[in-house]
Amino acid sequence: MNLIFPEGSLMIIYIEPRSSFRPISSDTLYGAVVSTLQTLSQDFDELLPPTEKPPFLISSAFPFVQGSEINHFFPRPFDKMQENSSIDNAFHKKMKAVQYVHETIFERWIQGEINEEILSKNSDNYQTTGGLLYPKGLNLDFSIKSIDTARNSLNRLTHFSDFFFTSGYYYRNAGLFFMVRFLDPKFESKYRDLLLGSFKFLRDRGVGGDVSVGKGHFEILDIEDKEIITEPADGNRFISLSKYLPSEDEIKEFQEKRNLWYDFYTKRGRDSSGRIRKKVRFFLEGSTFPDLSKEAYGKAIYVDREAVEFGYSFNMRMRD
Repeated sequence: MNLIFPEGSLMIIYIEPRSSFRPISSDTLYGAVVSTLQTLSQDFDELLPPTEKPPFLISSAFPFVQGSEINHFFPRPFDKMQENSSIDNAFHKKMKAVQYVHETIFERWIQGEINEEILSKNSDNYQTTGGLLYPKGLNLDFSIKSIDTARNSLNRLTHFSDFFFTSGYYYRNAGLFFMVRFLDPKFESKYRDLLLGSFKFLRDRGVGGDVSVGKGHFEILDIEDKEIITEPADGNRFISLSKYLPSEDEIKEFQEKRNLWYDFYTKRGRDSSGRIRKKVRFFLEGSTFPDLSKEAYGKAIYVDREAVEFGYSFNMRMRD
């Protein structure tokens, strides 16, 4: 496929998994892209800590479903429960299983027009499939199935085999998309072709864990320059569409403002020798925070001498 890199500061990359595929988070994507860029070009210290403002942001990868047009799904926002809420318990339990909401629901949610309580009062208008919530009228025909694969490893001390399972997803009439937002026009002008090359390199090599056994491979279906969601210009909060590692100043301001709704994820990897790296705790995609009037949130940190974790927030404005 002859891909053309679009003009503009926001790109959407559509990929089709060609094998068992684990969910791809922003920290994995950002790290893989930076590592690939360093392989293709040695002059990339500007991406590494200490960097006050990254030249670009990457979201985590989210599902899309092919219907009469592409239907994008975004992480369900973590939001406050209203006092004296009339949400039906059965619906609330159903919503807990929802990971992603259709783009029309997501946009109304960040515009402040809808929340879980309003959805519960109109629950007959929506349906869920595989953790995705969308309007019934769409009649989408797709499947995203989780498959466990048996693996084994040889214990070098006991010489016995240890059996374990890894999980991955298979997609029918569906795929994944992620977004890249450029913050530095000079970087975009200078490195955009190289960034396209990094996506092609990752397409051939694979991304995430278990690439050596054939997982994490994909085809690039398209790269488009377009806005999917209209953000409220007067938004007083933001939602993160990536794993987010706040800076010390941001944590201090959040503690003063409060009114943040989130879940978090703890990551602690190992280097090639098996040595444990520094533990990092990210806010998950869909977490919401008070707006601090910043273009870029988050930071990147070294978790050992050479390994870096990227925790920049791919943020969108939202209203209460």
